[in-house]
Amino acid sequence: MYKVLDCTIRDGGHQNNWDFDDNFVNKCIAEAIKNNTTYFEIGYRNHFDTEGKGKFYKCSPELVKSFAVHKSSLKIGVMTDISRFNQTDFGNAEKDFIDFVRIATHPKMIKEALDTAYILHSRGYKIFVQLMEIPNVSQEHYEILEKWDYKNILESLYIADTYSKVEPQDLEKYFTKLRNIGYKKISFHAHNGRELALKNTLKAIELGAFIIDVSQNGLGGNLNASLI
Repeated sequence: MYKVLDCTIRDGGHQNNWDFDDNFVNKCIAEAIKNNTTYFEIGYRNHFDTEGKGKFYKCSPELVKSFAVHKSSLKIGVMTDISRFNQTDFGNAEKDFIDFVRIATHPKMIKEALDTAYILHSRGYKIFVQLMEIPNVSQEHYEILEKWDYKNILESLYIADTYSKVEPQDLEKYFTKLRNIGYKKISFHAHNGRELALKNTLKAIELGAFIIDVSQNGLGGNLNASLI
């Protein structure tokens, strides 16, 4: 059975520079709990390119703490873009208020993302690695993924349809290739630029996706949570 991750605030922030009202975020958390969602991605924790961005682009531990008190059984986490990452922003999971970190990487920085996954896992964080623009992951990149010795530390490896180029028939190829090189729990992040988010997500579920991503009312161009 697949799990659901709500990325309303994190991906939706691309539409308002991550400047959300606290009441809105708490309502989104309450809705996610009501829908039996497992994971809630409350924003980014990025170190660079922060000028003009709201507080949910940086998600300090103090900020997350103020929302974590309302999370019930929901797991709250953040995304960090490997190109905007700094180790100093993630001290130790025991002193933080997030349950997971999703590390997003474009193909050219996959090795750096995997190295970072190992570091953050050693600090107690649960880790997802997200492969952005999956159609552009080359054989060389797959070889890096295959040779990595720490696959078992990941909660899941994510496929992301970053630019809405993926079609349902493509997903089986990606899932199969990643499983063949040792990744057992594969998750899917859809975008709806060509109105294929639902079809792609249903295909990912058919293929045994570990997690599928949604956003409330499709905010941020993701799959509308009401459709699943």
